[in-house]
Amino acid sequence: PQKEKKEKKEKQKRAPAPPPAPAVLSPCLIDLRVGHILKAIKHPEADSLYVSTIAMGDKPGTDDTAEYEGQICRTVCSGLNGLVPLEEMQGRKVVVVCNLKPVKMRGIKSSAMVLAASPKIKEGEADDHKGPVELVSPPADAKAGERVYFEGWQGEPEKVLNPKKKVWETFQPGFTTTDALEVAFDAGVVKELEGKSGLGKLVTESGGVCTVKSLTGAQVR
Repeated sequence: PQKEKKEKKEKQKRAPAPPPAPAVLSPCLIDLRVGHILKAIKHPEADSLYVSTIAMGDKPGTDDTAEYEGQICRTVCSGLNGLVPLEEMQGRKVVVVCNLKPVKMRGIKSSAMVLAASPKIKEGEADDHKGPVELVSPPADAKAGERVYFEGWQGEPEKVLNPKKKVWETFQPGFTTTDALEVAFDAGVVKELEGKSGLGKLVTESGGVCTVKSLTGAQVR
């Protein structure tokens, strides 16, 4: 009997932990930060891509980072060649998506994504990626690595977005620009948010609003 009790106790100890509670459905699950492009070049194997070296606040030793000019940086491939002049990519601040799963793009691993605005595709039109395209700009005094979030949707992002859960694909359709050229999140566009509505501006932790040059009512991706 004592042996049986011991075995039962061991079985109880080995019981699997309950699954974690599902994350709150919110665009805050996407890790948006200020990025500082230290260098951008044309991709040697792809005419449409730039390869940028971007500081975005990572700690030393973070996966898929390397030191460049004394800063911890990630390599990021962007399909902006021919849409944004290369000189506009140099030394500028951008907004980056930091928790997408890294992907290899023509032999170079890309470990984040730069946000840019372009006109919304009308129903029945093909998405030809012809532009115009404008990079999303954080305030000039924003620091690399500063957290960026939509007002009303602040929260803790996931460490790495699970591609199967399609978090980016769920919320990106709500990323837009206003008549005042501010980047915002339109909750009414995302059907998974069950009737929620309203616009939340894209702001930095220090309170500045992220903007674009001239595109209103645009998609941001």
